[in-house]
Amino acid sequence: MSAFFKPNKKASYGLDPAKVFVGREITSNYNISVDESVHNMWNGFIPTSSYTENSAEFAGRLGFHQMFLPYGFLMNLTLSLGVENYTHSSLLHLELRDALYLRPAFPGDTFTCSIKITGIRESANTQNSIVEATHLLSNQKGEPVFYLTRVTLFPLFEVRSTIPGELAKPMHNHHFKEKILARVRGISLDNTFTEFAPCDLLLHPYVRPIGKSENLFWATYLKNSHPIHHNYQRYKPGEIVISGGIVVAMVLGIAGREFRQILLPEVHKAFHITPVKAEDRIGAFSFVKAVTHIMPGFEEISIITYGLRNVDTERELSEQAFPEALFQEISRPSQVTAILEQHCPELVNKLCCYVEWSVLRKNEN
Repeated sequence: MSAFFKPNKKASYGLDPAKVFVGREITSNYNISVDESVHNMWNGFIPTSSYTENSAEFAGRLGFHQMFLPYGFLMNLTLSLGVENYTHSSLLHLELRDALYLRPAFPGDTFTCSIKITGIRESANTQNSIVEATHLLSNQKGEPVFYLTRVTLFPLFEVRSTIPGELAKPMHNHHFKEKILARVRGISLDNTFTEFAPCDLLLHPYVRPIGKSENLFWATYLKNSHPIHHNYQRYKPGEIVISGGIVVAMVLGIAGREFRQILLPEVHKAFHITPVKAEDRIGAFSFVKAVTHIMPGFEEISIITYGLRNVDTERELSEQAFPEALFQEISRPSQVTAILEQHCPELVNKLCCYVEWSVLRKNEN
């Protein structure tokens, strides 16, 4: 008689519902070493326009031994290293906040990530749980490199008691920005636009798809193990979703060409409006909220950028009138959808993400 076996072991990834409490700290399962080839591949994937992202000579003039790794890459590494033992079991990423580049990171560095749960509440329909957590990327010396807060929707679970002693203060510091400001004063920079004013609206001409192979490569390299990004056996080709961090990085890369020379960006808030699928074409338009002169020769531009999907931005939107409400207090995707349905229904399902961010520039006018 032939013997048969049934599977008796099953891997379990994501947040353990029996160990959910405010103050819990989770350490990524991975340590990732990043070499120069990865830096080059990222620059061939995400549009990079500013000297800080492309020029070893400029990095040397700033006093660094080589180019530091791009902001968007580190943001994605910080997010993705928290997937396998945290967000793998999530239902939806709701919001990204306060993404800060804390210390220069270079090819050759090795990174890991720690996640700390800072808040838990029931969703409005009481059917799910909303978890807020900080993510801290550190290098091989244990030095903090990148920091962000992520808000995520999970299946409903019972929350254990809070452990106040384990809560950490957010790492809201700008030491890296201050270091760049101190070193760049005597360096001349040529900006695409020399002046911006509040209420300026820019259509960014660059439009680019995120291909299937690119999506698979970066999901694999960054250890983003959620099956919706790569499992073509479970999901049809049109159902494979590009990870949110990649979409935000692409949108900022597209927008950054017109705001260069950018010394350092910072995302204050970002969320998704419509999922981006593999092969969707990504574009963007931006609204300038404010221009702040922080010291002689330097300015910080506060921007709202919307990502677009499958729109030839310059050709299709050159005569488009955008409602003012799109650039006021926006806190969730449903607000954007309601505004579009009322004022410009032709853009419904065309806006893929909302990003509130700022850029530091040198302006010698």
